[in-house]
Amino acid sequence: MWKWGCRMFVRLRSCGLTTRTIAGTTPVPLEDLPDSSLIIDRRRAEFTDPDCEARFIAHTLPERNGQLKISLLCAAVFYVVFGATDIATLGPTATAFALVALRVLVALVALGGIYAIRRRPDSIALSNSASSALLVVALAVFMVVCWYQPETLPWNVMSQALILMAVYVNFPNRIHYTVAIGAGSSAVFGAMLAFQGNLRADDLLTLVLLLILANTLGYIAARRFHLGLREQFCSAILLQQMADRDPLTGCHNRRILQKGLLDAELARTRRYGTGLSVILCDIDHFKRINDTHGHAAGDRVLADFAGLLRAMTRETVDRVVRYGGEEFLVVLPQTELAGALALAERIRAAFAASATRIGDGVTASATASFGIACVPAQHPHLPASAEALVGAADAQLYAVKHNGRNGVRGIVLSGVPELVRVAT
Repeated sequence: MWKWGCRMFVRLRSCGLTTRTIAGTTPVPLEDLPDSSLIIDRRRAEFTDPDCEARFIAHTLPERNGQLKISLLCAAVFYVVFGATDIATLGPTATAFALVALRVLVALVALGGIYAIRRRPDSIALSNSASSALLVVALAVFMVVCWYQPETLPWNVMSQALILMAVYVNFPNRIHYTVAIGAGSSAVFGAMLAFQGNLRADDLLTLVLLLILANTLGYIAARRFHLGLREQFCSAILLQQMADRDPLTGCHNRRILQKGLLDAELARTRRYGTGLSVILCDIDHFKRINDTHGHAAGDRVLADFAGLLRAMTRETVDRVVRYGGEEFLVVLPQTELAGALALAERIRAAFAASATRIGDGVTASATASFGIACVPAQHPHLPASAEALVGAADAQLYAVKHNGRNGVRGIVLSGVPELVRVAT
């Protein structure tokens, strides 16, 4: 199981922490999850945010299922092999063969779980169900075996301890399912031995305390492992955020474009027929701000403008990228030109009306220009590349700059470069 954890962590670090796309939606990439989603419930050893927990499990599911299939296969083999002990203890009797048949049933449940996981490798619920079903059936059969073989009590106690170890360590599952199965089987096992009356009171007390100890240690080990995996997951996400974020503005840097953000959005637009708009915005006369008030003041203006962009866009859908020094690119999935123009105009007006405090009683004001390019919904001819889409927005931005700045201008990429709106 430790190897599983190590492989999972390596995969997190190497694959860019991407996630599958649900049809027609743009889910938040794992590296964009807010810090509030990464809080871990230490008692349950799960993320407090159900969506974050589900996506963590989905992300680690291939390694988890690989470990589970190995455990299921081992359970199938050894449960059947140990049927020889039933025949050796009871002789070739009907009871012995019935116990062997029950062991074969456990093997069939295990093999059925392996088959189901191979058929549905992306199902988290199925993975948990396969693990839980095998453990419940195996422990129930084990209780029947122990009932008919009271004379092998020492071996049964040792077997129960080994099974508990497997429950907590070898079978990936939600920790509260694991605790319920482990503690429940221990209670049934202790009650069965007490009912059989083969133990003195002091021996029975010792057995109960040992079962409690085994479950406690098992819970501690399982909890520690679950927490470790999630803490590694959080660390990997935070490292990815540091690599993909501009430290001054908190926006994405151009690395996210190099990783194929726009190419992925264009592919999604092609597949689902949704609209896509990009806004290229630039702070007007930014060098004048640096020359007049200093670079520290310029940094504050940049940070305020970026904060305005992030506040006025959809947190879980849109992307704000620091494209250059004072240039920002806003990617708007599922957005037509009219919506992009309206958003850019609101941002333009809000920024023009605001002022950045750069000292005691000193403020700096600025304006910004916006160029927009849009691929409309159900468009049969998409841009040849992401660079062509950004290039069209850059041409519109240049036109705004040429006409006096502090304006918005957009274009629909439909083969006929029709100017839709100019705002100043």
